[in-house]
Amino acid sequence: MPRKVLLFLGLLVCTSPAFAIPPPDVVASLWQAILQMIGVVSVFLAGAWVAARQFLIQHAPILKRKSVFIPVLLVLLVLSGFALSPLFAATGTSTMIPIKGELLPIETVIKREKDAWVRQWKLKTVHEMEQEASLARSASQLAAVQYQDIQSFTPQALQDLLTSRGSELYILDIREAMEQSKFSIRHDAVFRYGDLVHDILPNNLPKDRLIVVLCHSGLRGYMGAQFLKHAGFEQVSFLQGGLAAWSKQGLPVVGTVDFKVKAPLQPSKQQALAMDAYKVQVDPAGSSAMKLPKLIQLPYETASTAELQPILTLSKTKPVLIVCKEYGGCFQGLNLIWLIEQQGGKVAGLYDETGQHLRGLIN
Repeated sequence: MPRKVLLFLGLLVCTSPAFAIPPPDVVASLWQAILQMIGVVSVFLAGAWVAARQFLIQHAPILKRKSVFIPVLLVLLVLSGFALSPLFAATGTSTMIPIKGELLPIETVIKREKDAWVRQWKLKTVHEMEQEASLARSASQLAAVQYQDIQSFTPQALQDLLTSRGSELYILDIREAMEQSKFSIRHDAVFRYGDLVHDILPNNLPKDRLIVVLCHSGLRGYMGAQFLKHAGFEQVSFLQGGLAAWSKQGLPVVGTVDFKVKAPLQPSKQQALAMDAYKVQVDPAGSSAMKLPKLIQLPYETASTAELQPILTLSKTKPVLIVCKEYGGCFQGLNLIWLIEQQGGKVAGLYDETGQHLRGLIN
């Protein structure tokens, strides 16, 4: 009798609500998940014990003897375990283990670049981008961002996750509209990097899915993830090497991979000086002004959409001449030209002071 009482009490404890019904955040806690499974298994064992014994005793009187009944029951439980194991394995793999990328310093990620020129350019540019964003945020009286290591994924790792656990990811493409018009991959939302710099966030951004930020080279993705982290989103990451690396690996895209654009009119310095047009320098924040009369400085990459609107409005009354002297500025100048033309504005051309930066960017 005492053994039966102890057995009853043990089953009662194991099948109590604290074990059988998981708390709301059970998925986030491996220990709670283990307790949940113990509760479920305990309920199953107790039910199986009672039901099997009653059924078998009625149809096989010999099973009244414990020496026969217990081995038979154990065999049935083992067979049940084999039948249910795939279900538990699938559930445990997909919902109990959170998705994690590689948590590496951005310099380590960049040093994986095989092309020496690209590697050196990125190592130099990423710290310039931090300074440019700091200038833009300071001008808008926004708090400084404490940059930290952000988890990231190689293109192949992200492709595998999109295939196996895509519903747990939220893909945010922060390239400019012209870049997005060329090609893309499956994504949940698009947004401007410049708006993220100013703490302007997409609507309905989830906190229960891992956000993966996409860009062309991986640098804006890294920076964009920093701003989201600063805004309170803990589950953020970026794509290593950006969509340039993705396309180089031959992974699936929507559209045609083409990084060059139609060549705009490229006036000489004398022609630029003589033009009756709004002259807008789009080089990064902190760049020195070019020697052109009535020059408007607009650091395009870190400018918010609201800050772009006056230029878009002016372009409908008089042509806009985009001017630049840095590679990043000329690249963003092409983005601004595309945006102006899409909204019905007039473009006078693009003046590259060096005469070099546009060569690899236009057809």
